[in-house]
Amino acid sequence: MQSSFDLVKDRQASLSAKWNKDAIKSICGSPDAKPFWVADMDFPVADTIAKKAQQLTEHAIFGYPFAPTQQELFCRWAKVWHHMEIQPEQVVTSQGVLNSIAVLLDMMTEVTDSVIVPFPAYQPFVAMVEQLQRPLIPWALNYDDKKHTFSLDWNTFESYCEKASVLIFCNPHNPSGLAFSEQELEKLCTIAKKYGVTIISDEIHADLSYIPHKSLLEFGAKTGAETVVCMAPSKTFNIAGEHYSVTLFNNLDLKKAYVKRLEQLFLTHTSTFATTLALAAYSEGETWLAGLVSYLQGNLSLVQETLQKRIPEIVLIKPEASFIAFLDCSALVPLIEKDQAAHPELYDPQQSPSGGLLSRFFGQRAKLAFNDGTWFGGDAYRGFVRINYGTQRSTIAEALQSMEDAVRYLHENY
Repeated sequence: MQSSFDLVKDRQASLSAKWNKDAIKSICGSPDAKPFWVADMDFPVADTIAKKAQQLTEHAIFGYPFAPTQQELFCRWAKVWHHMEIQPEQVVTSQGVLNSIAVLLDMMTEVTDSVIVPFPAYQPFVAMVEQLQRPLIPWALNYDDKKHTFSLDWNTFESYCEKASVLIFCNPHNPSGLAFSEQELEKLCTIAKKYGVTIISDEIHADLSYIPHKSLLEFGAKTGAETVVCMAPSKTFNIAGEHYSVTLFNNLDLKKAYVKRLEQLFLTHTSTFATTLALAAYSEGETWLAGLVSYLQGNLSLVQETLQKRIPEIVLIKPEASFIAFLDCSALVPLIEKDQAAHPELYDPQQSPSGGLLSRFFGQRAKLAFNDGTWFGGDAYRGFVRINYGTQRSTIAEALQSMEDAVRYLHENY
């Protein structure tokens, strides 16, 4: 039976950045490439959310929102979906996860305070640290190129904590897809506590975890480490364009200082539409989300099985959450470099300033737009691309065929 997630909808006239031809060209050189890059999904929202949006539109008055039960509603959601016990006084509604992290970082550090960011990194974390003029400490995850797995490098982390003030963590991790164990999270907090490092944990992909999610907030409380957690309905319910998130605190004095900083910057209020959709998602979105997680796991199985059988040169680093994954394409790099030498016009960085060797190859030879691995930390990740598999299964099957054809072209010509 066809799932509602299988229904294809044309997004090209919807102001979607993901489907914008100029944006697509900037990462892969081909404006007509099909987008598998930026992290939003091609699925319509849950009917309950769409209905609330429709009611608001038909009402046609968009004044200031007043929703005093937002914190209580999120606490209920956290308990139902994550078995997580938090109190309303720990919760602050915000205008987005990146907004919240930037405010926290600016508020809690001076320009001389170093900030640790795990690599490969979601690029805005790096940009944020640099734009705030804080010294950046890239903490590279270990990569096993035989097992194709990432893991935390504990000895390096501890040495970095000796000279850092803050760690920007990502749990589950983007782009590796790692979902960390209780033992890992407790160890992370124990080391951070030892050196007085504050952890800001981006947990925006938590609701889409394929295994039970454990929040860093719990282990911060257990170990005494200063931890702040940012979550949101945006990735979960595909409402990323409606900026709404929650920031969670164990330390209520820190929470009070954060709220004061938001007030100073006049960043305390979310929009009427964002608030309406978020409340609908957290109150009525469970059934839809359970179906989505199951569908995404089916998509992931299709990608993994197809690559193993038909394109073994490309290896899926299987994620444990969300709808984005790293593909290790390093075995193809020597052939792609030959293609670049033979056809430099296809790999012109001026045509795709936000791309790299691999994103240009897939854009030109497969007409597929992926985020190049270099976007997540420079040349150390030039053998990877990130794929967004949050789309219809038929679309993924077509993309995999295009990838197979492009790889065949390399073998036939080089």
